[in-house]
Amino acid sequence: MDLQNPQTTPLPQPDMPNDTTATATTVCDNEKSNVSNFPEMELEPRRAEVHTDQPSAGDNDTLQSKKDDDKQNVQDLDTILPGLLPENADLETEDTRVYHWHINDWKSLAPRSHSPEFQAGGFPWRILLFPKGNNQQESLSVYLEVADPAAHGHPENWHVCAQFSLVISNLNDPTNYYNNNANHRFSSEEVDWGFTRFYELKSLTKTANGKGPFIVNNQTVISVFVRVVKDETGVLWHNFINYDSRKETGYVGIKNQGATCYMNSLLQSLYCTNSFRKAVYQIPTETEEPTKSVALALQRCFYNLQYSNVPIDTTELTKSFGWDSLDAFMQHDVQEFNRVLQDNLELKMKNTPADGAISNLFVGKMKSYIKCINVDYESSRVEDYYDYITVETLEGENKYMAEGHGLQDANKGVIFESFPPVLHLQLKRFEYDFMRDTMVKINDHYEFPNEINLDEFCSNSDKEGPYDYVLHGVLVHSGDLHGGHYFALIKPEKDGKWLRFDDDRVTPVTKKEVFEENFGDESTVKAGSNAAFPNGVMRSNSIKMLKRFTNAYMLVYIRKNQLDKVLGSMQDDDIPPHLKKRLNEEKAALEKRRKEREEMHLYVKVAIVTDESFKTRQEFDLAVFDDKNLEATPGVDILKVLKSEKVVNFKAKLAEYYNLEPDQFRLWSILSRTNKTVRVDSPLSSQDEKGTVERLRELSCVATPNNGLAKLYLETLDNNYTKFPNKKDTSIVFLKYFDIYKQEMRGLGRMYIKANDKVGEIIPTLVERAELPKDTAITLFEEVKPTMIEFMTPKQTFSVAEIQNGDIICFQVAVDEKEAKKMVEQGRHATVRAYFGAIQNRVIILFKPKVDKRGQEVKLQLNRRSTYYQVARELGKALGAEPTKIRFTTANSVTNKPKEVLPYSASLDLEQMAPMMPTSTEYAQALSLDSVRVPVVYYEILDYSIMDLETKRFMKIHVLGDTLREEATLTVLVPKTGFVRDLAEEIQTKNKLDPQQLRLYEVSEGKIVKEFSLDQPIDNVGDKLSVLYAEDETEMDMDNDRLIQVVHYHKDAKRYHGVPFRFVAKKGETFADTKKRLQKRTGMSDKEWQKVKFAVIKGLGSGSEEVIPIDKDDVELRTMKINDEDALGLNHVDKSSRASRFGGFLERGIFIRG
Repeated sequence: MDLQNPQTTPLPQPDMPNDTTATATTVCDNEKSNVSNFPEMELEPRRAEVHTDQPSAGDNDTLQSKKDDDKQNVQDLDTILPGLLPENADLETEDTRVYHWHINDWKSLAPRSHSPEFQAGGFPWRILLFPKGNNQQESLSVYLEVADPAAHGHPENWHVCAQFSLVISNLNDPTNYYNNNANHRFSSEEVDWGFTRFYELKSLTKTANGKGPFIVNNQTVISVFVRVVKDETGVLWHNFINYDSRKETGYVGIKNQGATCYMNSLLQSLYCTNSFRKAVYQIPTETEEPTKSVALALQRCFYNLQYSNVPIDTTELTKSFGWDSLDAFMQHDVQEFNRVLQDNLELKMKNTPADGAISNLFVGKMKSYIKCINVDYESSRVEDYYDYITVETLEGENKYMAEGHGLQDANKGVIFESFPPVLHLQLKRFEYDFMRDTMVKINDHYEFPNEINLDEFCSNSDKEGPYDYVLHGVLVHSGDLHGGHYFALIKPEKDGKWLRFDDDRVTPVTKKEVFEENFGDESTVKAGSNAAFPNGVMRSNSIKMLKRFTNAYMLVYIRKNQLDKVLGSMQDDDIPPHLKKRLNEEKAALEKRRKEREEMHLYVKVAIVTDESFKTRQEFDLAVFDDKNLEATPGVDILKVLKSEKVVNFKAKLAEYYNLEPDQFRLWSILSRTNKTVRVDSPLSSQDEKGTVERLRELSCVATPNNGLAKLYLETLDNNYTKFPNKKDTSIVFLKYFDIYKQEMRGLGRMYIKANDKVGEIIPTLVERAELPKDTAITLFEEVKPTMIEFMTPKQTFSVAEIQNGDIICFQVAVDEKEAKKMVEQGRHATVRAYFGAIQNRVIILFKPKVDKRGQEVKLQLNRRSTYYQVARELGKALGAEPTKIRFTTANSVTNKPKEVLPYSASLDLEQMAPMMPTSTEYAQALSLDSVRVPVVYYEILDYSIMDLETKRFMKIHVLGDTLREEATLTVLVPKTGFVRDLAEEIQTKNKLDPQQLRLYEVSEGKIVKEFSLDQPIDNVGDKLSVLYAEDETEMDMDNDRLIQVVHYHKDAKRYHGVPFRFVAKKGETFADTKKRLQKRTGMSDKEWQKVKFAVIKGLGSGSEEVIPIDKDDVELRTMKINDEDALGLNHVDKSSRASRFGGFLERGIFIRG
């Protein structure tokens, strides 16, 4: 651009110090021009309050600072300005100003000094100077500051983006200067920006490395060159602290669970496809649970994206997929995820108002054809398509058998019958590199247009056209094969702006960021430039060059004549009422809990145990109290009371709450005993009632007086008393009755006993409470603690039995030894002690199918002491399977995936089968069984009895066809004391292979290690690290032919792959003919076979193999010295073990089960 000649004119400067003068220069005032980012320096610019390390003036050659070798003059703007503020076509200039601050008395400057103000871009600016350093004393600190924008009429949320260069120069020699550059987004949070270590103080008055001195005769000049640039997107150089995506863009982001950016980018794309969102809302989900229903979880996800003000969480959604935390850390292909998700939803939409929505939006029609090249013959069919298939030429051994014409060269491909309203185009950015033997990312340049016309590719375009499409979304992959990041660039509205959806943040972007910066190529870009980091997030001052690795991976186009329909606005009626109601209730509950947490320091939660809550108590104690989460067993009332509330007032409120007269009830304290049980202790005294409720909590929670529940028992006056007993020799006890016929426990309230009364004296009362016949014999037990249920002797006194306030007495109908034995045989509990023993040992186990992932998951309550067979019996009942055919596998404690198969053993119990199961204490202290974590055990239903594994051996055999292709994988059982002949006969029954013509060999690490004869013992065959193969034995002339081993390897003859095999080396056969037989045996195509190289490998598997290449066709393989420890090696790429798309060890196929 052409710079105007500088017109140095003094600006009006109020309160200008006498020791300073200032001049301001306007460059290109009111002129719009394109400018660039500054050359970046080694150090991070910081606010005045923060400093960074910087080399001394002697190390200035490490800085991106302007040298004066060309004697540029600070006052000569025509030559110096382009060097200080280089041009960049991405940024539009709003105003450029130059300001010189002449300091006439350096020593008189205050520790914190300001220059006079000057204007640039409508904002007031000034230089902020710390002549003795800011927060350090080694370097001069200089900053550019926006001066009181509010006083100049700017709003509270103001911001201005500026590139600037701060310069110190010699007053008498303006070519002697030093500068540092930066760009910054100035705002109310960051009003100044600059350099804490601008220049070494001790070097200001002397010359160092050809620079300086800058302070001469106590005078210097500090200048600032400011270019205010237009913030087109509103987020230029934003630090994103307190950034509000909803406020700035109308959309919110999605939290990344670990490696779910691929999912987040696709979900945002689908969310912005409004017709798809409407279809998802039409799936009936009223009775479903979000963690078990993909449809409901996705509905909730879309609803939250529409109404939440903060980034949403997708844990609920991934749980509905059947994923665990490890799955969330696995990278996957976005196209693969899209297909699996849409397939799942399409099934959910069957026979609902949304039926057909997926195909109507995303599916077109194509005609698959095979058309002969040399004759007039074509075979074709019309089908749905999701993915485009390129034309393939069928020739050579792949020729097409055309009816009536024989084998013909032909073209195989597709021609489109129709295109869908929403077109997903996947750009092939990953492919297998045969030279490198690995997957690689393709960063090649590919330009995608904003609009496309597909009429020429569609056979029906004249009837249904035009097929004009406009770009709606760009899904981008940034990274390489081994890892990376996905984000989405989407234009949600027909005439709206482009937005970047990058996990939890949504920001506006320019068209250049959408198109040019995602075309991809192998060139390099400067770190910190928009091309490398589109939102300017990276603030590096280094000039490192980065290879361009960010490019478009999937494109979303919408047909022009369908835009209004596909992007049609969402109405409130589109959202299912049950979904709105449910989510609004959850939101209200969350808000209530949030408010309670904020106010909790003012309140105490009081748990009230009543006779009603005690009635339903099936387990130990009166109840379970969770002092950490301030919760209790269901049925126990929890009331929120002000800490300062007097107990007497609280008691009056309780009377109203329970509709009782004040003299009809009294309160007892509940304490935790040393044996970790919870018992009623003593009635509140008049002194207690004068105190505060906070004091009651301190009594209930001695160990943690500042946290926990205040625990009380509310006793009501019954008909037998006109007032509450209050004698020292009277105690209150609680009664539980175990019904041996119903196998259930229930609370029967409380009663008073005297210390010197005999235990047997209360039996008539107990019989009456249980509504039993008067002459019923009963047995009594004291519930001391979960592991101690003590038998009570009727002739003992309560004093001798050590019964005191709050103790619990359990009783049951007495049973004799014969009846008890019969009950045990029926799987029933004969005594209170047995019942509580079962409670103590109960555990909930989730059984998952190990192999068939669509199999039934079963959750069972079992005894932790159950044997293998007892567990199998209960699971068999639930599954309708024979217990003897169920085999179990443990779960990995970290991933919860299958780990080790459990061999059947009569002594193996459930605790050993699920070693990570919760302890008995965890169950005893749980508020409900649902709150206890559930361990997993995997099961599989076999075709044979697990008992057979005691006497038989389970073996897996891979049966090979003529071309090394596995024709079958057989699982057989043979006697452990048998012979290979028994194994051969089992193979024959399942695969018709003649035992006499069977070759059975064992393979380990890609080479044959053993070959077996029929009379060898079976225990010689196979181990866990080997694979067994069976095949028809090759015919050979025993006198003239030789049998050799053939192995596969690639480059390294010590590392083998594929299936090794035996091969006949025929007498008199040239290697050219031998290769033909080898090709037929391996089943390779001509194209693949051309790349195979051959060699004799001497000392196979020895670690010091010798490789002798075979590069002639006229040699005879039989005459080569290939001994038993040698092999013929086929050197070619291993296609069976290609690296995963990301090359990560955690990669596995994506799945959605919910």
